[in-house]
Amino acid sequence: MNFYLKDILSQAQELKKAMDHYQSRASLEKLRKIAQLKPQKVVFSGMGSSHFCAIGASIHLKQHGIENEVISTGELLHYESEILKEDTLLVLISQSGESVEIVRLIEKLPKNITVVAITNKIPSTLSERGDFVFDIHVSQEKSVTTRTYLGSTILVQIIAETLRQGDTSKVFEELKETVQNMSEYLKSYEKHMDELRLFMKEMQYLCLMGRGYALETVRSGSLFMREVLRFPALDFDCAEFRHGPMEMVQSDFHAIVLAPSGKTQELNINMANDIAQKKGKVVLITDKKADTNSLDRMANVLVIRLPVIEERFSSILQIVPIQLLANGLAEERNIPVGEFRWGSKVMEIE
Repeated sequence: MNFYLKDILSQAQELKKAMDHYQSRASLEKLRKIAQLKPQKVVFSGMGSSHFCAIGASIHLKQHGIENEVISTGELLHYESEILKEDTLLVLISQSGESVEIVRLIEKLPKNITVVAITNKIPSTLSERGDFVFDIHVSQEKSVTTRTYLGSTILVQIIAETLRQGDTSKVFEELKETVQNMSEYLKSYEKHMDELRLFMKEMQYLCLMGRGYALETVRSGSLFMREVLRFPALDFDCAEFRHGPMEMVQSDFHAIVLAPSGKTQELNINMANDIAQKKGKVVLITDKKADTNSLDRMANVLVIRLPVIEERFSSILQIVPIQLLANGLAEERNIPVGEFRWGSKVMEIE
């Protein structure tokens, strides 16, 4: 078994351990203090999956009227740092705590900016600058991120709920249930991986799409596909896909459409159906209560049914089939799974 697959299979166990740490007395005290800040604006920033992991938390805050945005640290460093004011809460996310953009932003960051640091390495440049430091608290990975990405996702969701109302007890319960669902799904990982691999074996490029909270998985999943399979993986908002990119669809077109429970589930299922009607091949990742009768008998559609969970936590579970697909196809194509050719785990060059 390659190290990337081992990392995938370890995620549920590692996240259960990590969440116990997130509920420690010291962590809860930090959350209590963050709840008292009442910032005028929250900015989430990171690079790669550490950037995308905050999309769901950002949407949740916006739905409750809390002004915030998610910005890549590279853009924040060179073009948008002027938005950082004394009443801004800056949430910086970096698994290593040493990504070059994070380090250079910290060098120019005024001391009166309050920083929440989320990292898997303490001490690090990021942890030393953080006013509130949260350890992702999972084992280090060798290459393409798995559990550190999901640990970051969970932490930003917890921090978002803290900023919204202070009480995180219900969120911890829901997150633990989500991770338990992941554990159950991974018990049959060979079956799931083979099903996905066989269905998508001819794929030469991939389009991932969804709406709302699923965009976190769309962005991160596309990144992981590009890293592991070393081929183009495009990420789309489903609504935007109709405005032009639908012209790409033909018999050699391959897509993953995400349709978790929520206000746009039916729209996303309709998107999968429209692609299939135009002869494209679609993996539809949805839940067990979704109405997919129009798709279940189509040879060019594979429906993946996950447990029903709250939409804002769906990205934690949705990413797992995508990880398994990437691993299965990489193995079949004799690509060294999870190994970087041109990059590194910690980027030191802009």
